[in-house]
Amino acid sequence: MCSDAEARAPMEAAPGVMVHPGQDRDLAVEHWLCCASQEPQEARQAWRDEGTPLLRCGILFTAVSLPGYLIHSVAGSTEPAEVDAFLAQALEGGPVIASGGLMRYWALVPPSAVDGWTDPASECLAPGTFLGVPPIHRKRHQPGLSYWSVAMDSPALLCSAGLVSRLSRMGQTRHRAQLDCEGA
Repeated sequence: MCSDAEARAPMEAAPGVMVHPGQDRDLAVEHWLCCASQEPQEARQAWRDEGTPLLRCGILFTAVSLPGYLIHSVAGSTEPAEVDAFLAQALEGGPVIASGGLMRYWALVPPSAVDGWTDPASECLAPGTFLGVPPIHRKRHQPGLSYWSVAMDSPALLCSAGLVSRLSRMGQTRHRAQLDCEGA
C-alpha cells in the first residue's frame, strides 16, 4: 500500500511522459477557470460550497449554448450517461456543461468562435456574457444541478467550434426527421 503523497505523485507512463493524477488536473483547471472570474476567491469558495459561480465569457473561453432536444436527438438517447459518452466522443473530449434538467448544454470553445458563428439553432455567447460553471468535481448527473457532461481534462483544452457546429447541424437534421416520422 502506498502513502497519500505517493498516490498523488505524477507517474512516468513512458520515458519522458508524465501522468498527473486527476486531482492535480482538476486543481489546474479550477485555477485556469478562476481567471475568468471577477472575484477568483469567491468562485473557488462557491465551488467548495457546491455552488455555481458566474464566469465571464470572451477572454479565456466562450460557450455555445445547445438545446437539449438537439443533443438528445443526435445522441439517440436522453439517458445522461449515454449522452455524456456520446458528447465526449463527438467533441473529441472537449468540455461540456449540462444544465440540471438536461434542457441545455454548453460546449466551451475558444473566444474567437463568436466571430463567425452562424448556426441558428445554437447561440455562441458574446464576450462579457456570464456562464454558470459547476464545481470541477461534479462530473455525473444529479437532478437539478448543472454538471460537467464532459469534464475539462486540462486548462485551455476546449471544444473545436467546427465540431460543435457540426454536432448542432446533425441534431437539427435528426430532430426534423423525428418530427417527420411522428407526423406521418
